[in-house]
Amino acid sequence: MKKPVRLLVSTISLFVLLMTAVSCEIKKEAPQQAISIEEADNLEEEFKRSRSRILDSALGFQDTRDFWFSLDTLKKYIEYVEYEGKKLGKENLGIRVYFAAYPEDSNYPDPGFATVFLVPTAEAAPNPLKQGFFPMPVENEVLDSLKAMNFSQGGRPPNDL
Repeated sequence: MKKPVRLLVSTISLFVLLMTAVSCEIKKEAPQQAISIEEADNLEEEFKRSRSRILDSALGFQDTRDFWFSLDTLKKYIEYVEYEGKKLGKENLGIRVYFAAYPEDSNYPDPGFATVFLVPTAEAAPNPLKQGFFPMPVENEVLDSLKAMNFSQGGRPPNDL
C-alpha cells in the first residue's frame, strides 16, 4: 500500500513542479538602446522646438509627427524580413526608417501629410577599398527585392508624450 501512495505523491509533485516551471515567464530585458519616457519626451520637445514649427509654418498646417504600428504588424514584418533575408543568405538584418510625405493629389490615406516607411536592410558585402589602416563602420544595404512597410496610423493632430 505504501508504494502506490509514494508513486502517486511523486507523480503529483513532479506534475506540480513541471506546471510551475512551464508557467514561469522569463523576464525580458529592454535592449541597450531603450530610453526612458522622460528622455523620449526631451527628444520630442527638441524636435518640436527646432524643426516642427518650421515645417508646420512652411506647410501651412500642423503636420503629423508621430506614427503608430501595432506590435502584431511589426512582428509579422520582422518575421517576413528574417525569412526572406535568410533565403537570400543575408546576415545582420535590420530595418531603416525613412521620413516621407503622401502626395497631395493621391489616394493615400492622408494626402499631404507626413508618414514613415520601413525598409529592410542587411550587412553589405565588405568593400576592399574601405579596408585600409582605419576601421570603418559596418555598412548596411537596402534589400530592394523585399517589400517596404508603410500605412501606420499617424497622429493628427500630433500626440505629445
